[in-house]
Amino acid sequence: MKWGSILLLCMLVLTSASCNKEPDPVDQPQDKPAPEILLTTGETKVSSTGNLLAFEFLEMITREEVISGKKENIMISPLSLNLAMAMAWNGATGNTKDQIKEALGFVGDTDQDVNSFFKKMTEALPEADALSKIMIANSIWYDKPFPVKPSFLQTNRDWFNAVTYDLDFGNTQESLNAINSWCSQKTNGMIEKILDKINENEVMFLINALYFKAPWKNKFDPSKTAPMTFTLENGESINVPAMSGDITVNYFYGSKFNSATLPFGNGAFKMTLIVPGEGMDIQKIYSEIGSPGTWDNIVNSKQSSKLKVYLPKFKFGYKIEFNNMLKSLGITDAFNENATFGGITDFPPGDLRISKVLQKTAIEINEEGGEASAVTSVGFDVTSAGPGKEFRANKPFLFIIWEQSTGTILFAGKVENPTAPSLG
Repeated sequence: MKWGSILLLCMLVLTSASCNKEPDPVDQPQDKPAPEILLTTGETKVSSTGNLLAFEFLEMITREEVISGKKENIMISPLSLNLAMAMAWNGATGNTKDQIKEALGFVGDTDQDVNSFFKKMTEALPEADALSKIMIANSIWYDKPFPVKPSFLQTNRDWFNAVTYDLDFGNTQESLNAINSWCSQKTNGMIEKILDKINENEVMFLINALYFKAPWKNKFDPSKTAPMTFTLENGESINVPAMSGDITVNYFYGSKFNSATLPFGNGAFKMTLIVPGEGMDIQKIYSEIGSPGTWDNIVNSKQSSKLKVYLPKFKFGYKIEFNNMLKSLGITDAFNENATFGGITDFPPGDLRISKVLQKTAIEINEEGGEASAVTSVGFDVTSAGPGKEFRANKPFLFIIWEQSTGTILFAGKVENPTAPSLG
């Protein structure tokens, strides 16, 4: 096999509880309090930085939309992306490792801080709510002739509970079937195929699978779902099917945006909806929400009220390449001849590098709740004011799914048009 540069391939898919592929989570009293996930100071910093990066990525994507003139529904999973990048980071050395560490906000944190945070979240999130279902799985797939260091495999086994498989990549179809079958299994059949092919130079894939399914704490009555006028960014009005209900929500109200937070299950996981204020649009509020303290204020808001909530049902898919965004954050050497991944193999600098970071997403939200899954594949090859009485999401809005005790964001995105066809 001829060896070339690293391929970092990220794919993400979300759908909703309308899919009957997975049994409903085990019933439990909904008034049982959600458990607290306790983080150290270093772990809290890792979590907070990951959250701010989510808004930074969304702002970058929307900025590109302005340039291209094409507005779309978008979504990313910062947790899935960070899990994959952290596994790859464990194999980086020298300046390559430092750049990844700085860009992802790990500066000042020890390797143990970083790895223990992801280990803790991997173990604690699935136990946070018996009404909800969370699965996080990691795996490493490599070509048998590729001399991967046992220490790299062991580190990711210890911290990420990653299972490892050595395959004959020369038998492409058999290897593809094995990798894709694992992804399908870990996402309950929602992601049937993550790879279309294994290129000649590819020697390793690091894969993270993240699955989420939860009912609303207060479900919407389907009989009350009715058409609602939704104003698009260009001023055009369309009718969309909108759920509605009188729900007690935490809210954050201001001149620039309004938000309402709806809990899932026992309240361990929540979805925050953010609607721009008058004269504001989505692009203008990213920097507001991503500024230090603002997201924390939304998460920690104790203001609650019973509001009439109107939320469009939506379902869409999206694909994105992260290369330029990661480079703009300072992760440059990992993509070029200066790449050093000496923790993975003893190849000379530049022989192992990142060539592509891709992500594919999809989501569906309905009256019952939400179901979501994410698969991130890292492939390597070598080379030479007051809320009023209602909250109405009737124009482009943001949504964030997060865990309540740490504030960690699992998924974040923008609904530009609830009726737009899937792009995933």
